[in-house]
Amino acid sequence: MARAEAFLTTTAPLAGSNPYLMGNFRPVVEETVRTGPFTVEGAIPPDLNGLLLRNGPNPAVVQNSDTYHWFSGDGMLHGLELRDGALLGYRNRFVRTRMLADEIGTMSPRGPREAINGPANTNVISFANRILVLVESGLPHRMTPDLETVCVEDFDGTLASPMTAHPKIDPETGAMAAFGYDPFGPPYLRYHEITPEGKIVWTTAIDLPSCVMIHDAMVSATQIGFFDLPVGLDAELAMAGVALPFRFDPEGRSRVGLLDRGTPGERVQWLSVEPCYVFHVVNAFDDGADLVADLYCYDRTFDTGMGRLLGSALPRLERWRMSPTATAVHRTVLDDLPAEFPRIDDAMAGRPYAHGYATQIARRDGLDAFPGYVKINADHGTVARIDLPDHLQASEPIFVRASDGKTDEEGWLLAVEYDRTSDSSDLVIYDAHAFSAKPEARIHLPVRIPFGFHGAYLDAGHFN
Repeated sequence: MARAEAFLTTTAPLAGSNPYLMGNFRPVVEETVRTGPFTVEGAIPPDLNGLLLRNGPNPAVVQNSDTYHWFSGDGMLHGLELRDGALLGYRNRFVRTRMLADEIGTMSPRGPREAINGPANTNVISFANRILVLVESGLPHRMTPDLETVCVEDFDGTLASPMTAHPKIDPETGAMAAFGYDPFGPPYLRYHEITPEGKIVWTTAIDLPSCVMIHDAMVSATQIGFFDLPVGLDAELAMAGVALPFRFDPEGRSRVGLLDRGTPGERVQWLSVEPCYVFHVVNAFDDGADLVADLYCYDRTFDTGMGRLLGSALPRLERWRMSPTATAVHRTVLDDLPAEFPRIDDAMAGRPYAHGYATQIARRDGLDAFPGYVKINADHGTVARIDLPDHLQASEPIFVRASDGKTDEEGWLLAVEYDRTSDSSDLVIYDAHAFSAKPEARIHLPVRIPFGFHGAYLDAGHFN
């Protein structure tokens, strides 16, 4: 018999006409724990022994549904524990930020103050024996495997400004490359190198004339590439109290900064690129002296106004080549099929790789939709597809290499799918090599998991 344990309940906000408060974007209002057994179609691979974590925005309070933005909701973690061919349990918890404490009176976290009391709703990683939830507007928050908030994390006092939600961990050294853009600059951008033990040993400023949104970066074993693209902080929107006061400016700066890792920011080399925007990099690697990055690129975004879809354009897969002897980025379109939330085998981060995986994106009935998955073949620039039935919606596919796997397609893809006919969610497990529309396992969950952003899989050895 499944056991439900409620911790905290909030009031569901009214959606109005805001697309990010409708369908499976709408929040869940209760924290809960459920234990098995769960209904399983197929068989869960027995070598999956770990904890799948998902992070995403789940507003406890919406002050104004007309201006609410998906990126601004409170962070909620979802945890699913897999052991010996079974799903043992599910739980969800709000991240106990100071923003949540201000909204509904939860206990404020320990740790340093942040310049902005914001959410922690974007990513979750395991680093330096810590589970960290991340958002680019503030500091990380440290969590327990039971999803309890421990503290605001500043790496023993060495981090004093916002940090990206997309740091890159070197698979060989365990060190982290991170950056953070800061609306209270200058400097508006800082870059950090962090030891595997969690201490910042190198910080340098990158000179930018103004604050722009920089969600991700291109990081190889030796170089880092910074985006300086025309989605900038808009003072008028900020003064009006808009939750995410950024706007696309087709006449704004559009360039990429190249820097050798661990060198001063004044050595950055800028290469021009046509106006566009990038949320997510699939992977980046060195090719001789060049930095090569595969990424999803938008012609424009943040151009639709408050309380509307994120942007008017959908992304395409491109390869960017950046040479220290060039003045501009060389761009090649690898595939036109819109997709996002790309993932790779983390063992290939910053290195030449063969395969990546991402979530298809489409527009359906005025809403963003996620109708399936793509498999990226980096060598040939082609993709394979999984197209889901109309009643199912996909999420970010997280790759877990099989215990005997030797390549970045010998393993499993873990994702959460939404079934709109039953208004419920399933944990699904696909064979990454076969990439068949029929999953190895579909586990029906007793709790709906709203559309979120990013997740992580922690092997059991990481948290025992």
